[in-house]
Order: sequence, then structure tokens, then C-alpha cells
Amino acid sequence: MNYKLFVADMDGTLLNDDKKLTEKNIQSIRKLQNFGIQFAIATGRHDSMIKGYLKHIDLQVPVISCNGAIVREPFSDQVFLSEALPKEQSLNVIDICKEKNVDFHIYGHDSIFGESLSNKMLYYQDLNKTLPSDERTKLVTVPDCKDIVVNGSEPLYKFIIISDRNNYMPPIIDRISDIEGLTACQSMPMFCDVMKGGISKAYALQKLSESLGIKRNEIVAIGDQLNDLELIEYAGLGIAVANAEDELKEKADAVTISDNNEDAVAEAIESFLFN
Repeated sequence: MNYKLFVADMDGTLLNDDKKLTEKNIQSIRKLQNFGIQFAIATGRHDSMIKGYLKHIDLQVPVISCNGAIVREPFSDQVFLSEALPKEQSLNVIDICKEKNVDFHIYGHDSIFGESLSNKMLYYQDLNKTLPSDERTKLVTVPDCKDIVVNGSEPLYKFIIISDRNNYMPPIIDRISDIEGLTACQSMPMFCDVMKGGISKAYALQKLSESLGIKRNEIVAIGDQLNDLELIEYAGLGIAVANAEDELKEKADAVTISDNNEDAVAEAIESFLFN
């Protein structure tokens, strides 16, 4: 099969546990591109949070971010696709988070909103201090996120809900999934992502690949978490990295020998596209 597009998740897949993009992965991506195969990112992150990585990759296609809720050029801000959260259901999510006493943030078009400087927000804040101004994420702390939902000036694309308690997230995901008009998924063991109903990385990939004239069977996708499940099922060749969730490995067409700390993406490129 002559593949035309290779799509990679970021955290736990393309990046190692230190959140570094290794030189080996960079060189494999460049090799891919030199052979005329396009490379794309599909991440749960806000796209402002990956600009530093993109400076090492000559990306020719928009970035799929917020789990597929927005697809855009990260430096020009040209939007290819955007699917904002419905307001009424978003208010319900906030109520559930407060009832369950879990932290949450909301990813907007330009900003990340939160009601407190949680550990995650403090991490983003500290990270911003180390970055050039054009790579920083705009963090906004507000007294009540409901005001942002009802009266805010920018579209809101994703909730990220965070719990520090093991096995606490699945019941929250189940409850939010019962709300019509929303999609909820586990992006990491203690993280839940909430988007507009029907939105996923696979949904965004379908729209993007169709615009590029690329068929499903011409796509390779690689990931590690359950929010990558539909992505690898949509692709013609779906790959799970060695450190992936077991459910993802079971659904994948192939599993790398290497994990994300051992350049799994480079292995996938070399093994499945050039071997």
C-alpha cells in the first residue's frame, strides 16, 4: 500500500515522558516528508501548546487539536474546522465537576480558562515562563466558568477534567456521556476530555483527509490512549505504541516494539513504511 498521510498523537506517542521530541523522531518524520508522505498531528492539547515542537517539523497540513474539535494552522490561525461546545450542556458539565469536587479547565479558541490555579494550571504557568512569547498559552483564571460559557467572546472547544483519585474518572465519563450533545473520553488515566457530541480525532481526520484527497486506506495513525481509539480504527493502518492502553493494542493493526521513550514513532515509520 502506498500511504500518503501519517498521523501521530503527541503525549505518550510522539513525545517521550519528559515531553521531548527526540532527534530520531524528527529525522524519521523528515524522511517521511521527503518521500512525499504528509505528516499530521492529532492531539488532545490546545494547539498553542505545541508550537515549540512544530518549529522542528515542516508541517504542511493543519493541526488536529482539542481531540478534533478544532483543526487549524497553528501559526497563521487559519481555521479549517471548528466545533464548539453547546452552552447548556457545558453548564451541566460544570455542575457535575463541582458536585464531584474535581478540577476542570475549558479550552477556548485562544485561551485556557479555569476557576483556580490548580496544579495543572500552575504547571502551564511555569512552562510559559520558559518559552518565547509566541509559544506561550494564554491562561485565564475567572471566578466562575459559567460566565465564560454564557457570556464569553470566544468559542469553547473542550473541557479537561482532572482527578487525582484512581478509578474516579470512569463514573464521571459515564455520567457526562449520558448528556445529549456531548462526547466524553479518557485521554489519560486521570483525565477526561469533553467535546461536542460526535467529535473525535477520527472525525477531524476524516474531514481533513477528504479535503486533501486522501483515502482511509492511504492513512497511517499511531497513538497510545483511549482517545486515539477511533483514530487508529479509522486509518488504513492503525498502530499502537508499546506503552499504549491494552484496549488500544487489541484494536490496533500493529503494535510497536518500542515505547514512547524509545522513539516508537520512528520505529513505526521505518518498519511499516520503509521496510
